[in-house]
Amino acid sequence: MTPQKLKINPSIRILHRQGALFAAQLSGTAQPMQLLEFDVVLLSLFFTPTTPQQAADELLRGDTRRLLPAVPGVQALLGRMHQLFQAGVLQLADNEAESGAGDEPVQALDDCPGIAEETGSGPLRIGANIALRPGTRSYRAWSPARRKVFHPGIELVLLMLRFATDQPAAEVAAAPGLPGDRLARERGIAWLLNAGLLVRSQQKARTSAVRGQPVVTAKRLNGPRWQDLEPDERIPVYFTPHMENHYPLALGMIAAAINDFEDGALLERFQLLPISFMEPQQLFEGPYRRFGPGVWLFSNYMWSLDINLQISGMLKSRDGGSLTIHGGPSTPGYPAACAEFMAKNPSVDFAVHGEGEVAVTELLAHVHRDASGRISFDTEGMREVQGLTYRSDTTDGGLVTTPTRTRLKAPDSIPSPYLTGVFDSYDGAVEAAIIESNRGCPFGCTFCDWGSATRQKVRKFDLERVKQEIEWIGRNRVRVIWIADANFGMYDRDIELAEYIVETKKQHGYPLEVVVNYTKNTTRRLVEIIKAFSAGGIISQGIISIQTTDEATLEVINRRNIKTEVYDELTGVFADANLPLSTDLMIGLPGITPAAFDRDLQRYFDVDVSTKAYPTQLLPNSPMADPEYMEKYQIKVDKDNFVIACHSFNEQELADMKAIFRVFEVADGYAVLRYVLRYLQWEHGIKALAFLHRVLDETTARPADWPAISWVMKFFTTDKILPGGWRGFYDEIAKLAHEAYGVARDSAFDTVLLANEMAMPDDTIDYPLTLPLAHDFVAWFRDHNGQAVREVRPLSDYPPGEFTVDDPDGMASIDMDYIQYDSHQYFWELRSATARAKSVSDVKELAHAATGN
Repeated sequence: MTPQKLKINPSIRILHRQGALFAAQLSGTAQPMQLLEFDVVLLSLFFTPTTPQQAADELLRGDTRRLLPAVPGVQALLGRMHQLFQAGVLQLADNEAESGAGDEPVQALDDCPGIAEETGSGPLRIGANIALRPGTRSYRAWSPARRKVFHPGIELVLLMLRFATDQPAAEVAAAPGLPGDRLARERGIAWLLNAGLLVRSQQKARTSAVRGQPVVTAKRLNGPRWQDLEPDERIPVYFTPHMENHYPLALGMIAAAINDFEDGALLERFQLLPISFMEPQQLFEGPYRRFGPGVWLFSNYMWSLDINLQISGMLKSRDGGSLTIHGGPSTPGYPAACAEFMAKNPSVDFAVHGEGEVAVTELLAHVHRDASGRISFDTEGMREVQGLTYRSDTTDGGLVTTPTRTRLKAPDSIPSPYLTGVFDSYDGAVEAAIIESNRGCPFGCTFCDWGSATRQKVRKFDLERVKQEIEWIGRNRVRVIWIADANFGMYDRDIELAEYIVETKKQHGYPLEVVVNYTKNTTRRLVEIIKAFSAGGIISQGIISIQTTDEATLEVINRRNIKTEVYDELTGVFADANLPLSTDLMIGLPGITPAAFDRDLQRYFDVDVSTKAYPTQLLPNSPMADPEYMEKYQIKVDKDNFVIACHSFNEQELADMKAIFRVFEVADGYAVLRYVLRYLQWEHGIKALAFLHRVLDETTARPADWPAISWVMKFFTTDKILPGGWRGFYDEIAKLAHEAYGVARDSAFDTVLLANEMAMPDDTIDYPLTLPLAHDFVAWFRDHNGQAVREVRPLSDYPPGEFTVDDPDGMASIDMDYIQYDSHQYFWELRSATARAKSVSDVKELAHAATGN
């Protein structure tokens, strides 16, 4: 170990995550190092330059020894200091001048006053954003609740760290191995609580217990399970749902079609096993072991294809006596692609193209069990079934592809799986149900394959049938309805359906959320639908599926028949009615360029519409997957069929577009810079995208110079905390604006910075929160928002005002990434007079649904 003097790295923050302590640099330039309480004491000896030997002597024989129940030997101490030095937590001291004592007002444990506020019997914990940073004589901690820096002494720090997980104050006060007597500790805990460094857990409990799990509210119905059935002479039919949390509509429709085919004729030869979710091993150890070889049905989507092929492969490795049928939009229909798919996946016996309900029933009519017990089929008879590709030993290439199937003219000819009891046997933690009110899409966007129904006449399901399905879903307490129409809102009856969903929620308490794909060329109906949902407390919002406004790209993707001016009209109507609205863009469409993508983002920033952007994936049956189209536009894809390059951008340019969107999503979507960006654009002429590119460039090239900004841009979307609180972030933003653009930090800029900071949830703050501002921020924002280009009255001309934020949705304690089924809305910014509209008045009801409280 070096004999030179060391000091603690001033850029280090000591933070807590899930009960563990870490030393980390916010810039992310070094790996975080996990710490023990012992390390926190050890590091406190290096506030001023100290040699390792001096620190070891102090721990072994000095006053610091009393703080620790046990201290390792000198060699172990020196070894640990070496590890801290190697990790950059300790660094060489520059010179003796750094040993100044400083004038920090350190709060000692014994000097904590008797504070009237009781700690109570419930558990306490450290605030999510609370972190320690080195000072000259002590650790420092910014308190967002008190808006000041505190300097707790090392004894108070050790006391505070005991609350890295929820702990009752009385137990910590009585715990052995801590400094001070019980009374001193009780006063110390009260001081920490009063300072806003600790919070009451019962008021701020996070719902992380539901992370990765569906929010289950649906009833378990009383249909027969597979365990209730006995094998008979019939051929078993296995249905393979790929996700537990929703009823599998496509498989359910096929089951209903089989039941109904020629008044149940197929049921004389086939035993339909109840549709229920099971893991692959459960499937083989349970139903398969009892019922043996049969017909297996798979519905392939881009999110289910891999697991379906895995199960299909596992089946064929066990025996060759079963028959596998794969359909769905990720089962390729182009001849060359289908041949490649069948060659790569020998476990697939049949590929069904297009609608599968009638195709499967006609296919099963030619299936039988042969003398050896294998499931077989009539090869020649199968040629009469439209929309199939299947294996045949008598055909060159080993495949037979039958003519294209004509689409169902009357979708009501297939009974509803909800209303006929198909899902009454479903076992699983259900949170969503999918319904259709129509099929087909009149548009021909090349990236889309809406069930191979693009440029098709729209065919409607009977309105009363759809209403009965909605009532079934509400009565059975299903939390989410997914309306699987390509263009919901195209017809007046869609308003009636929206109102019926609201009435169903009033009667049954469910559904709570609606996920829907809205129509492209209408305004009036969409507004009425969202009004109904918002008034009824349904989580939903208007979604503008714009994809891009770039003319060259629209030409390439065949989207010119969708009027972008309709979208512009929508933004004004929704803003006037205070209704939530968002837009969907796609990253990597053929024809797009980085400059054009920037223009799309800037366009929707200017009109204050939340923006989501998704990578472009090549769907196997979309027009974009046509080999001629791919060759014409030089489309390249990765192993998962995501577009990575084409004639208008290369791989690096695609990476650049993704990077700027990640910054834009944090800055505007989650509102981290929502007000700052508008101030810079409105009053200083700095376009939002220009500033965000500067942020991206600076944090990429010099992250250590902008630690808080770098942390937010790297980690915010996955971990919505900021160690040390938000104030330091906005200080850095002001510094960057000044260095890059000469923007002075005057009273107007300070007003905006504080308003933006207040809009960020913090679990140490009691809401509502009202603070005085140097200027009337609300009046200024309302005067100018939504106007992309106009002369604005400077904020500095406005008189003083107040700004109030509130948290009725519990955003300071509820992680919406794990609660919300659909992610089109950004739930983060606190409610205020200037916040974007949300579609539900109290998001906490989702947490109550999750926890059963």
